[in-house]
Amino acid sequence: MQVSLIAASVVGVALAVLLFIREQVHSSNVRRKMYGHQIFSKQIRLPQERTVLERQGQHTVVFELQGSLFFGTTDRLYDALEPELRHCRYLILDMRRVQSFDISAAHMLQQVNDMLSERGAMLLFADFSQTLPTGQNLQHYFYQKGRLAWTDLQSKALVKCTTNRD
Repeated sequence: MQVSLIAASVVGVALAVLLFIREQVHSSNVRRKMYGHQIFSKQIRLPQERTVLERQGQHTVVFELQGSLFFGTTDRLYDALEPELRHCRYLILDMRRVQSFDISAAHMLQQVNDMLSERGAMLLFADFSQTLPTGQNLQHYFYQKGRLAWTDLQSKALVKCTTNRD
């Protein structure tokens, strides 16, 4: 009797994991996509500055991401980012609603950064918090890998993706 209870528990956990992965793979990590001339920061700007932002905004793409970024979702996320990689000057990933992150997502984002850097464009992260709701410390993870540097320490608004070439 005890063996079948253990076996049933293992099967139940395995099914829960498979259902979780299936749900994550079929849901989109992109909550919303906007261009720089469609969204503005809360900073008050002079009319001339606002005109420049409106005129040049189409070169900035903002993706609001959500959910878990892991091996099962990186291909779909890349497919969503890929059309913008050819022409944007700034690709901003809003990380506010990201709940978890793994090495495959970090590797994919490093590839995106390399592609953008080759043509002088930049990958930036917005709302990049120190820890995710799961307790995962993203800043420590990325700093350890040598992939991120703060561009604005005070507001923590944007984090610039850099490449460590040793």
